[in-house]
Amino acid sequence: MFAARKRYKYVYNETATVALVIFGYVRSAAVSRESAGAALRAVRESLDWSLADLSAATGVSVMGLSYLERGARKPHKTTIQKVENGLGLPPGTYNRLLVASDPMAELAQLTGAKPTEGMSARPPGAIVVDRHGDTEVLEKYAEAQLEALNSVINRLPAKTSNEYETYILSVIGQCVKAELLAANSWRVAVNADPESASRIMRHLQAIDATRTELLQRMPTSLSARFDQACARSSLPEPVIAALLGITADEMWDIRNSGVIPPGALPRVRAFVEHAGD
Repeated sequence: MFAARKRYKYVYNETATVALVIFGYVRSAAVSRESAGAALRAVRESLDWSLADLSAATGVSVMGLSYLERGARKPHKTTIQKVENGLGLPPGTYNRLLVASDPMAELAQLTGAKPTEGMSARPPGAIVVDRHGDTEVLEKYAEAQLEALNSVINRLPAKTSNEYETYILSVIGQCVKAELLAANSWRVAVNADPESASRIMRHLQAIDATRTELLQRMPTSLSARFDQACARSSLPEPVIAALLGITADEMWDIRNSGVIPPGALPRVRAFVEHAGD
């Protein structure tokens, strides 16, 4: 009887110890996620992006992004990859922030930005993003986007392939996303670093030229013909959209993906035929 009690006491103590260790680990992991999420939020806010803006750029839901920034839940690997890409951060950034004792210093090291003076005097957990350093990150990201697009284009299948047009449309879609991200980057950089903003603008123009060149590879497609018609027309885009009875966003979709709203097809074809008149 005594031996049984002693054995039970030993098992209880061992279980309690393990429970305390696990509890401490879970609590530590939650704190790490909160700090890493705060660092990501600081980067997003430095871009003047709302959660909705980042959601549009990454495809991650606003709720999912909110959980990530608050460290409320352990994020899925694909979510992390999408957010890192959307913010222009190197792959693996989030995991390094999780284990960093100073997430902001780690973020500065990863992005090449220099911590602002006096940062060491800030209380633990305070995260400040150097906007000048951010413009360098934005510039590098725009450049990387252009290089990635060119790399994909160099690996396109032969024109005789049944998948050729599908691949072209996919890359055009990537160009559109890259243009929007570069445009947002320019908006941030123009107030913080005009020289960097000029370089981002050149990257943006190069991406748009790439998009146009890809459309020209499908000269008979309605999207390519419509894009050329819009470029030839002297009418401003809001007027063209009014002519077609569509929104400016729908007009942009037609130019790049060929997706035409119901009922607008006859008007789009008529505009393409008479745009040069």
